[in-house]
Amino acid sequence: MLKSSLSIDDIGEDLIQNVLCRLPAQSFASAACVSRFWNSICNRILFASPKLSSAISFNPLLEDAVSEVVDKVLSKPMRPHFVLASIGPSFSLRQAHELINGNFGFHIPVVVNVPEGIIGRDSLTDEFREVQWEVTEEEDLAGVSQNENVNRGIILTVGFLPGLKANIIPLLFEKKDPRRLLIDEFVISIKEYTSSVSGHASPSGILLFSDQATDIKPVLQKLDYAFSLDTVIVGDGGSKFLCRSDDGNYATRVPAVALLFVNERDRSPGIGETKFHVMISTGLSPLGSTYKAVSVKCNETSTWLTAIRDTLHEDLDGQSILDEIYDELGDRIQFPVFYLGVTKRRRCSVGPEKVRRITFHEFHEVMG
Repeated sequence: MLKSSLSIDDIGEDLIQNVLCRLPAQSFASAACVSRFWNSICNRILFASPKLSSAISFNPLLEDAVSEVVDKVLSKPMRPHFVLASIGPSFSLRQAHELINGNFGFHIPVVVNVPEGIIGRDSLTDEFREVQWEVTEEEDLAGVSQNENVNRGIILTVGFLPGLKANIIPLLFEKKDPRRLLIDEFVISIKEYTSSVSGHASPSGILLFSDQATDIKPVLQKLDYAFSLDTVIVGDGGSKFLCRSDDGNYATRVPAVALLFVNERDRSPGIGETKFHVMISTGLSPLGSTYKAVSVKCNETSTWLTAIRDTLHEDLDGQSILDEIYDELGDRIQFPVFYLGVTKRRRCSVGPEKVRRITFHEFHEVMG
């Protein structure tokens, strides 16, 4: 009697794929190296659709918190293109950055920042959690929180976007004048990188991070001017951050960085084009009338104004406008924060381009 010799590949492609798609990321990467056949199945799993994996942890020990979120986000097949992490103010930013970098490949762009809070699913319970850090102005300036356990937490997000390449471009200071930002050079660097990868001047998306001392509005104006309406631009405009670019270099002392997402010109056949969409949270809702400024007085920290609205030809000062808004809002929100949306026209250009006017819409916080 002859015995047949069977290999694991003989169990069928569908069954192999069913097994591989359940593997954690590290085992999945090893499986992709078994044979060309397995590699093709792994690629089919990965390239089927964009993949984002995110988890939060409120473990008060930073090393344990990082381990929990890393284990969770890599519990399924993943080949990270980029890594984003946000931590609580009582954790060490540099230590968190080093721990996260140690868990991911040398050529993966990494950004770690300290925002005002985090939101996501708990790595252990899978429960949805949202926390805003309890930091006073004095504690923020000192970099110390009196209630440390309350302000310890981390959210980690990794992504794989088929047909896209991710890279970090830093915004630098002028060497001879540290107060001057090299905004034009920043925009040109983004254009050059995007063109080299995709053949187009505009990236698909930009995640922008800036520190607390940097006025990011002029940068946003230039980005809005330079790139197409299809380029999605979001980010955090006022927090401490550290980052690592895809060439392994560290950009730790820069005022801002852009994490770019660029469609690859030479992507493999059958891979579609990934596009980004933005939705604004209901936490930001339009309220009040449209006003036209009559007189404006500015200083270094604030702007005083009087304005009129179409239905009432009478000058209104800031307090009168606020009174109208409070009357319309009622008691729906206990501690509302108001922003004034301002439409502006500015002369704009990048590098040697011809100067032209463009319309911007900015939001300014109402202080009183």
